[in-house]
Amino acid sequence: MGAVLPFAVAAQEADINAITVRLDSLYNTVLAAPGAEVCRVRYTGSDGTKAPGGFLWHRGLGKGWTQGLRISLPDVSPAKAAEFDTFFREIGRDNFVIRYNDHCSATLVEPLNTIYIYDYDGAGSRLSFMKASTTGEICVPKVWTCCDSLDATLHDPLAFASRRELALLGLSRLWSGVSRNFAFMERVNLNWDSLYVANMGPVADAADSGDDERVGELMQLMAAKLGDGHTFVYGYDRHKCHTPLSTVILDGRVYVDEVMSQALEEQGIRRGMELVSVNGIPVLEYGHTRVMPYISSSTPQWSEHTTFNGYNLLAAKKGETLRMTFGNGKRDLYIEYTPDGNFRPNSPRAVEFSLLKDRVGFLRINNFMDADFREQFDNIYPDILKTRALIVDLRGNKGGNSGNGDHILRHLASDTIKTGQWTSPAYIPAFASWGMDQPVHHQEGDTLLPYADRPLYDHPTVLLVDGGTFSAAEDFTAAFRGMGRGKIIGTYTAGSTGNGVRIVLVPGVAYANICSKHDVAPDGTEFVGIGIRPDIEIRENYDSFFGTADSPVVESALRLLGKGEMKRHTKPLKQTAK
Repeated sequence: MGAVLPFAVAAQEADINAITVRLDSLYNTVLAAPGAEVCRVRYTGSDGTKAPGGFLWHRGLGKGWTQGLRISLPDVSPAKAAEFDTFFREIGRDNFVIRYNDHCSATLVEPLNTIYIYDYDGAGSRLSFMKASTTGEICVPKVWTCCDSLDATLHDPLAFASRRELALLGLSRLWSGVSRNFAFMERVNLNWDSLYVANMGPVADAADSGDDERVGELMQLMAAKLGDGHTFVYGYDRHKCHTPLSTVILDGRVYVDEVMSQALEEQGIRRGMELVSVNGIPVLEYGHTRVMPYISSSTPQWSEHTTFNGYNLLAAKKGETLRMTFGNGKRDLYIEYTPDGNFRPNSPRAVEFSLLKDRVGFLRINNFMDADFREQFDNIYPDILKTRALIVDLRGNKGGNSGNGDHILRHLASDTIKTGQWTSPAYIPAFASWGMDQPVHHQEGDTLLPYADRPLYDHPTVLLVDGGTFSAAEDFTAAFRGMGRGKIIGTYTAGSTGNGVRIVLVPGVAYANICSKHDVAPDGTEFVGIGIRPDIEIRENYDSFFGTADSPVVESALRLLGKGEMKRHTKPLKQTAK
């Protein structure tokens, strides 16, 4: 007889408190189950030779101790174990989840530095569940289900380095990492060596004062000057606190988009109100001087989108009070707010579908990141097949896994799909010794085939994009255009894609992602640093965004689809691959 685990997988409010309550409820249910075996566990380090099989989950150098309780339950049926998989899939809609396979998943409640992991051994009908907190970086060995304690500490050559020395080492690693790996150095209109030297003093001074966060900020400012959306420094910003208030920029003015705090609502803040100033500075000036310089961006449209749309504009250091002035058309409203770090922005489901008038489907793709992305799309695909035309909306999509985008395109294809070619810097030391120029690796684009094991969608299709269509979403857009599948409507895309080399700068403090790949569209057109130009350029306005008028972007798409200008995709379908 299987262990009794009566828990419900119910959708709840997507905030950290609700997520933690759900996870702790499951944890306590497992803890109280008959036959539960409880063991205290603790792990640290990053030396794979000391960790049998390596690590299941690892971050940075695994510094500090990851420690907590592991619960083991015998005689758990496969059906009952499948409920855990369902539970973690549900959590994955609102919080980051690693799904290793259908019987092992993990999630991190980042503000609390607490991880939850489950694993089911079908052969032994044994389920293991762990809740652990980390005082530094995450370290979980692959053998965590049977290993109680592990010290995989590496010999640390930096153990006696001062804060100043570590910071300057990090700056040097950023300089050398970019010099070696950056795919767009020929586009940089500054002297990278001079910028490196100019930052030595400020970085050292910040380290001497004990301000590690400022060390990271200075490095990010340096990386941002390269003008590439996929080249940035991160880690230092983990201490940033989000205000539970998102914004949007429309026609050069900034408005409240969502109010996610009852306290702010009680002070009179409403969706649609204009944000006039922050800390006594006009809001546009504040965004351009206090936020935008820290944003790594390849184009002005991405800089504007990332600064003024979403939660970046009103992010603050812990303990910092924001003084905000709002206008409601009658009088100004002055609010002071100190973010406490407990708010986490909502993460909408990756794929959403609705039906518009005249049987036109509306497929909203918020991201290409979700672990169950393909499952989400496959679940709504039968409804898509019933439509006479389709609008695909990628506006504000920050990307993720390009393979997820390919999955959708292979449902829309009538012929082979060509992906873009790319180049990457190469380095051969012998060439340097002979004074020869270093080579550049050139890779021709691949081809994808339509699916052969399911019906394909051959009705007219339109794609919506804007300045927030980024990375994998741009790869999708470029391939869509290359297919000749339909018109693209909206504004220029963000103009940034590529793969990043990840480098530890200052252990436990700052890391870098450096773009190592220069992609072009399937037809050879450059779009990194430019953006993909829509066939019909049109944007939302205040009335359409806030729902008091029809969307000019969607209406443009509906008119196009209704005119019969876009025919069914009737080329012979080459269904030869699955």
